[in-house]
Amino acid sequence: MQECRLFKGVIPVVITPLDEDDSIDVAGQQRLIDFLIERQVGGLWALGTNSEDMNLSFRKRLQAAEAICKRNAGRLPLAIGAGFFCMDDTFEFIDATKHLEFDAYHVMPYHLLLSLDRLDWYYRRIADYAPKPLWLYTSANWARPITPGFVKNLSEHSNIAGIKFSNRNTTDLLTVISLARDGFQVITAVAKQFCITLSMGALGSTSSLASCLPEPMQEIYDLFQARDHQGALAAQLRLNEFLDALPKGTHKDNFLPAAEEKYILYLRGICKEYTTSYYRDVNEEEKVAIRHALAKYRMLPDFDTALAGTSTV
Repeated sequence: MQECRLFKGVIPVVITPLDEDDSIDVAGQQRLIDFLIERQVGGLWALGTNSEDMNLSFRKRLQAAEAICKRNAGRLPLAIGAGFFCMDDTFEFIDATKHLEFDAYHVMPYHLLLSLDRLDWYYRRIADYAPKPLWLYTSANWARPITPGFVKNLSEHSNIAGIKFSNRNTTDLLTVISLARDGFQVITAVAKQFCITLSMGALGSTSSLASCLPEPMQEIYDLFQARDHQGALAAQLRLNEFLDALPKGTHKDNFLPAAEEKYILYLRGICKEYTTSYYRDVNEEEKVAIRHALAKYRMLPDFDTALAGTSTV
């Protein structure tokens, strides 16, 4: 069984670029991987919820996984999502991807009503089957909330490498972060809490925002690592103000921020702005609001270009 490299710092949830016909934009996917590696992020979390995994067919997920693994080519720690509603699809996806170059699988159990006993069985069954390490992946938005005790029990499985723990309960966050040790990693997931979770001892955090705007999150991390905690907090508060300034209509309709994030990537010349079937793209009024927020909070090195709404894609 292979070991899983360390995920630390800013870990983008890799957006899944699409063409207008809803097919995977492989060239855009490749540009995105290069863009993120150039910005020295600490790892890649692919085919997660903010990658719109639940809206992608088996074939499209496999195509995205192949493109990401090929472009990354082992440069950064990489976890690939294998969470399907049907467990047979999870096993089939593992079989179809096990030859690719990446560090681990992650699995979100899309079953809101399963008991914790069944979720324990579910993860152990997949961990026993997978030829690569498995990461637990939890968010109360998508599955039953899990307890620190649940995490501790599963952390003892020899093929479970870590957990992405998305939770706003600070007591549970602190308890789960404290479970990290050699062979079991803990990362967090809420962009607005990045500075807080670093202060709790987390080594890193995933974020779909970091897929389109890695720089402000990297600034928080770098300041914290330099022990400039006041500077890190100030950078966090500025980022949170920016997030609050983004339009709220797509959140109401889509819940996930894929539309806004893909539009920002479009402005940056990385990929097109199309979202998957269930979601809607940002409208013209929302585009103006996004460009205004980017410029006001200076979120892009080339914010004047973003404000003008130009792109090379």
